[in-house]
Amino acid sequence: MIAQLVASINVAAYVLLVLLAGGAVTFVLRDWQRAIAFAAAITTGVCAFLLWRIDAASLSGAVAEAAARIAAEGGALEVGVDAAEVLTGLGPAISRFGFSLQLSSGSLPALLLAFVIATAALLLAARFPQGRSFVPMTLTLLAGYMLWFMVQRAPIDAVLLLPLGLILLSTLSAIALQAGRPIHAAGPVRWMVAPVLAFPLFLIANYYIQLGPLDPQDVTPYRTAAALLTFGLLLLMAPVPLHSVAPTTSESAPPVATALFTLLYQLALIWLLARIVGEYAFMQTLAPLNIWFAWAGLVTAIWAGLAAVGSDQPGRLWGYVALHDWGLILLLLSVPGLRTWSLVIFIFLLRVISMLTSAAGLAALEYNVRSLDPHRLQGAGVRLPWNAAAYLVGALGLVGFPLSAGFAGHWAALQLLAASDWRPAAAVLIASGAAIFSLIRMARMLYGSLADPQLAREKPVGIVTAAVMIALSVALALAPQLLNEPVSRAILSLGA
Repeated sequence: MIAQLVASINVAAYVLLVLLAGGAVTFVLRDWQRAIAFAAAITTGVCAFLLWRIDAASLSGAVAEAAARIAAEGGALEVGVDAAEVLTGLGPAISRFGFSLQLSSGSLPALLLAFVIATAALLLAARFPQGRSFVPMTLTLLAGYMLWFMVQRAPIDAVLLLPLGLILLSTLSAIALQAGRPIHAAGPVRWMVAPVLAFPLFLIANYYIQLGPLDPQDVTPYRTAAALLTFGLLLLMAPVPLHSVAPTTSESAPPVATALFTLLYQLALIWLLARIVGEYAFMQTLAPLNIWFAWAGLVTAIWAGLAAVGSDQPGRLWGYVALHDWGLILLLLSVPGLRTWSLVIFIFLLRVISMLTSAAGLAALEYNVRSLDPHRLQGAGVRLPWNAAAYLVGALGLVGFPLSAGFAGHWAALQLLAASDWRPAAAVLIASGAAIFSLIRMARMLYGSLADPQLAREKPVGIVTAAVMIALSVALALAPQLLNEPVSRAILSLGA
């Protein structure tokens, strides 16, 4: 039924219209922050369910088609290879002005994850408002990311034009992250720096790619294009020294909004890297990805872990531990192979859980204390024990602390790195230890002597929210195999 629905109507177009209309309506009603956040969460949840059904239908259809073809040839079915060959467009394409937009099964898992993250963030925003512009900008950004994922053809190579879309999406994110706090606009505005610096490199790379067919014997144009694409991708990833956007934004912007927009942007970057490597064969042989991503990831993970030691503001500390986790992902992206991609996706899913858990706790602390100033937060965990615990459990998951959501992913990543060279793994482990020390110090502050005797105790709804997030983190720590199916589906969609 779902397959016939996709074939008969353009589901993606209807979802886009719903998101854009929802963004306009919620902007008019933006003063009712809790109500519109809950309504938007229902809307994005329904869209996520629809995309999940389309994803399941496309997967079953791919497997059935591959089985029929292999059976006709008298061979054996290899689902991992043959199913990936038929994972193409879903539904009619939209073609205008040289662009072709179509929902494809290659981008559907990433898009589905984006809707799930947005739904969770909107539900948290219904409890802890994130600013009057948060809900309309979230719906608008979701529509923008959906269009971004749907681009199949463009006047130039589509994947080389996608960074331009990231500039526009980062601009919208910067506006939403300010959340009526113009005095702290420095962090959000820096979101636009990396895409603006990277986009010219992609345009120049397109020029060299066009030169390649003129002399098939000369690989110099492709080698130059591979280097330009590598540095362009590296700039988009915002490693050290372009990292300041992470701690500065998390220090000043609303926590749930910071988690949502950071995760959406980084999800798009991982998918963009996979698409570039998959579409350009020369990237696998001529690109210096391994060297530059390895060094950038290692420096980012080490610097973030050590910088966390000097952070006593909980938002800034959260930004550094999230940056440490992102550095580990960059380090893994330097290791080629199917196992690496599976591990990257696995760690990113754990990153989603950890960031949303810590964002929920931090948003509750800010909402009740009215500030994230360390002096005012002194002893806040005495009156808000569950939400303070949610913040600490989520943050510890980002550094791979045992019995946290990120432990299994971090441990597997360190084992993979140590198999070829133990020194980077040891350096990352030491940096993780430094970040854990900082979080222990933060726990002592939160559960120490109470600075504000008038601070109210957390309400039952806040306790339930924090308990659910903590339970989800602990469940994934005890049973990480729950993510096996989503990881396998994402790998299949990438054709890895």
